[in-house]
Amino acid sequence: KALIAAQYSGAKVKVADNFKFGESNKSEEFLKKFPGGKVPAYETADGKCLTESNAIAYFLANEQLRGGKCPLVQAQVQQWISFADNEILPASCAWVFPLLGIMPQQKNPNVKRDVEVVLQQLNKKLLDATYLAGERITLADIVVFCTLLHLYEHVLDSSVRSAYGNLNRWFVTILNQPQVKAVIKDFKLCEKALVFDPKKYSDFLAKTGGAKPQQAP
Repeated sequence: KALIAAQYSGAKVKVADNFKFGESNKSEEFLKKFPGGKVPAYETADGKCLTESNAIAYFLANEQLRGGKCPLVQAQVQQWISFADNEILPASCAWVFPLLGIMPQQKNPNVKRDVEVVLQQLNKKLLDATYLAGERITLADIVVFCTLLHLYEHVLDSSVRSAYGNLNRWFVTILNQPQVKAVIKDFKLCEKALVFDPKKYSDFLAKTGGAKPQQAP
């Protein structure tokens, strides 16, 4: 999100060299600046520090991405950012992360249905709209687009995508923006949906040193 926002605004962003998640963000130097140890993390040229991806993206964005001068569009941008975090992200993670082997399989039978609900909402919104907030690309589009990436890459194959024509049009429109392509390179839409493989999660636990969760009696 932040790197795409910077492409639009022209802000100069240097990505840390040799960063290793779980190591670099636990170092004394990192924790002195970012006590929570969370990433992404951003330090300004004058030493001010920010965390949380949406906050960093907002800081790096230009006026257009923030919603321009219209208070309503500005509010709509915040509305869709909240929608991405509170509705899309939990549903996406619950479905996709177990398939990637970074979470145990979910017992919730409504995992796919939860995703369908948010996709239907977006598809309906985009029936007669080119962008989510106002008449130009904003952070609403960038944040929602980024939150949908895992779904479009790993589980929404053509048979599933066919139900969401308006959303697909919007997604491809955002994907093909030069500022987006400069960051999201070589992205391919899902051809065959991932299926759950318990070995992936076992391998993940072994690699990260995690303990296998206890089965409920």
